[in-house]
Amino acid sequence: MYALLLVGLVAAAGAAVWNWSRFPGKWHHAFSARHTHDRAPLRECRRDLREVNKEAASVEKSARDRANAEDAKYRQDIQELEDEIAGLLRPGHGSHVKGPIGDITLCKHVVKMAGEDPAVIPLAGLTAKFSSDPTYMIDLTKPGSQTFRAKYPCRREAGDETTTFFTAEQLSDFALEITNAAADENSFRTHRDTRLPHARKELETAQSNSASRDEAYKNLQDVCAWQKSNPRRKEALARLDTERRRWQQLTGKMPPG
Repeated sequence: MYALLLVGLVAAAGAAVWNWSRFPGKWHHAFSARHTHDRAPLRECRRDLREVNKEAASVEKSARDRANAEDAKYRQDIQELEDEIAGLLRPGHGSHVKGPIGDITLCKHVVKMAGEDPAVIPLAGLTAKFSSDPTYMIDLTKPGSQTFRAKYPCRREAGDETTTFFTAEQLSDFALEITNAAADENSFRTHRDTRLPHARKELETAQSNSASRDEAYKNLQDVCAWQKSNPRRKEALARLDTERRRWQQLTGKMPPG
């Protein structure tokens, strides 16, 4: 109860101080009914100026939002094409697809070989062949006939539960997956060779296509410039200044705007 009373008293005191700061002078100038008619014009002029400023801020915000949206679209169009071109030129290893299956890990654009002779082998033109005689093997052959071989045990050794064992069917299926991934990579490279010149041309067009963005920024500049010379705002400021000087003559104190 006392806490609520204290909060109420603090709030009331704060409101009184704020009101006195808006209508400076003696106590009766800020609070008495005798000076209500003196405070009313100053309060009205402040309200009118707030309304003008609020409307101006709304118009400026609308113009700024439009300019920002046009700028974001312009940048996004360019960024998307730059990302596409970078992905075509430098696809890297690509995402992980499967593995490791023994020493072989299949990625979207390459095969990674571990073991004694580690290597990163591009998928383009690669062939994969599984054989089971005399042992399980997957041979990876590049277009220039360089071959990489991964060997696998044909059976699980008794008592060895730690070494991962792959069946002939699993390895044969994996070799087929590598072959299919190589076919996809060949298609990707064909698409890249066809797409690159068009993407570069589209990027040039997007970079030069700034008319909508430039027009939106020009409109924002015009709106901001007009607001500075807005006749309604000038009139509201003049009326407020007049009332502030009148209040100063009455109280000896110049009130804030």
